[in-house]
Amino acid sequence: MESPQTLVFGDKSHDHNHDHQAPLPDTEANNETQTKRPTPRKRFASDICLLICILIMILWPWVFFGVVKAKHGIQMSNQLSDYVARHPHQVGAIVTFIGTINRLIATLLFGKAVVRLGQELIAKNSQPEVTVFGVSALLAFRHMTMVWGVRQWRQLAKGKGRLAVVAMLLASLGALALIPSGTANLITPGQFNKTAELKGTELDFTSGDPGCSTWLARNQVTNDCDWQDYKGTSFTTCLGENQMLDVLDSGRANMFSTMGSGIKNETSSLNQLGAEGGIRFLGSAKGVLPTGPDGVPVFDSLDIQGNPLADPTIRRGMVSYNYTLNQQGLETMVNCTYNSTSPVLYDSVPDLNSTVLVSTSGICEPGDGLEPVLKDVLQYTTLNTDNTLTYWACKQSPSQGSTDPTYFVYLRGRFNYRTSIGNITCRVSPMRARDFEVAYHSLPGYFTSQASASSLGGTSQRPTYSPFTDSMLVGLGNIIWEGQNWAANLFAEAVFSMGVKNLGVSPSFQPSDTQLRLFEAMIQGVLEYEGTYSRLVYSLGLSDPPPTTCLRTVNGTVSYSVRGWYIDNSGAQAGLLMPMFLINLTSLGLLFACFIMGQFRYTYDFDATDSMSLLTALVVNVRRGRDGKVEWHNKVHFEVDRAQD
Repeated sequence: MESPQTLVFGDKSHDHNHDHQAPLPDTEANNETQTKRPTPRKRFASDICLLICILIMILWPWVFFGVVKAKHGIQMSNQLSDYVARHPHQVGAIVTFIGTINRLIATLLFGKAVVRLGQELIAKNSQPEVTVFGVSALLAFRHMTMVWGVRQWRQLAKGKGRLAVVAMLLASLGALALIPSGTANLITPGQFNKTAELKGTELDFTSGDPGCSTWLARNQVTNDCDWQDYKGTSFTTCLGENQMLDVLDSGRANMFSTMGSGIKNETSSLNQLGAEGGIRFLGSAKGVLPTGPDGVPVFDSLDIQGNPLADPTIRRGMVSYNYTLNQQGLETMVNCTYNSTSPVLYDSVPDLNSTVLVSTSGICEPGDGLEPVLKDVLQYTTLNTDNTLTYWACKQSPSQGSTDPTYFVYLRGRFNYRTSIGNITCRVSPMRARDFEVAYHSLPGYFTSQASASSLGGTSQRPTYSPFTDSMLVGLGNIIWEGQNWAANLFAEAVFSMGVKNLGVSPSFQPSDTQLRLFEAMIQGVLEYEGTYSRLVYSLGLSDPPPTTCLRTVNGTVSYSVRGWYIDNSGAQAGLLMPMFLINLTSLGLLFACFIMGQFRYTYDFDATDSMSLLTALVVNVRRGRDGKVEWHNKVHFEVDRAQD
């Protein structure tokens, strides 16, 4: 009969070979243990799996970081984006959970690498022995916890290199503690901006090519209003009638923007340009026909390729967007003065024996270099009321060194308006095509236009197609004429109400410098809207493709905000990944050290930190309770068998 299994630690008075040890189990149990013991081939496969897992942990954060950085952010799907927007707290909890799991995996792999290192260190000494401090250090790194108490610090300080081991443990614990925050910083979705180039075409009114001039002449604005359908949308082909509200709104918005009335973000809503819900401009339209998805839809000429605004999937995921295009608009400058006389003439209406109507015309004095500009307009027959405003315009041919003509606008008031308006002469120069930076802002939902930085030093020296600018003077006259009713003139009253309500002008409506500035701004806003709508009327002829010389390239950029993953600060985010990288890199280093020391022989198959191994271990030459106490330098002997193939 074999003696019962007991655990006896070595006696100091005996040789190591005579220390009492726990006897081996019976043969049947031992055979079962041998059967279950993994072979070197299986242990090699286990090491390869450990190596692959460590490499994955090292690589995946940096691969993700690199892909996101290279793509300047990755936009998430619309469904996921909506979930992130609706449930930010749940997203935070999920990200924290992933970071915690990432830390647990890194800790597990690090512990496995430490176990393998312990095996190879013992195998290297050709005997299953290690110091007491070595066992405690393996335990500390295996479970990533402090195993030494305060009372043991004196012993730690005595031994060479022990404090360095403790410092490495503390550094490892600190690095592991930072893994969740580094992971969360990397994978937390957020809102970021992306940019893309935009490119399109539009009509060029400074071409000068004979073929282009012929095409423009075929499609120019006439003073005969009619409706025309273009790609399912109907437009009028003149600069009056149903354009009245848009024109007055544009003039009003320009007065707000130029007079500094104290009202910010005053926009004009242009409903007759064909866009659903109208097109809003902050200030005047500046003669620009806005293209792009939020401009006039049927005239959107932006290329689809590389245009995120044309991609329904990307567009639906946009939180907000702004795009800026370099488009051709209209440069105007209006200067008005009061005069004692006016070239505007009144006459009775032929074949009408009544004073209810009055015929208005004007004289463009050839001696002053003036010529008529109101094509197909011989006279305006208007209501003859107490508040009647009349209009005429002339053109002065370009002077030497100039490429564009100067225009003169004449306003003359009758009866009550004779006092409040009198005779006003406005000089409009220049009035020509110019590049503008036209920006659309999706959150407020309006366009802004400002002179392009490239053209601030001056405009193009090529002359603007004159019928294009001439037609705007016709349009201005139509608005003043059609705005006359029995009570007042809408054009004049828009100026008066602006002065009284927003600038403190006296309601007695006496001529003043402020009133002149208001008329300048009002006329400028109206002319610039007429430039926008004139461009639209010409564009109705695009069904008959113009020559390429009639088109100019529209360049621009779009900046849009989406939800997804992005790298905000490369240095900071890379720095937060370093603790995780160093821990996993250390695991890889430990595993390679095992490969080098063991050379894949797998001499021993046991875990020096396992509780069963510790229970069967002996502290050499020390018997508990008899011969002093265990010191850190004492050897620990493990009773194990060598691995078998």
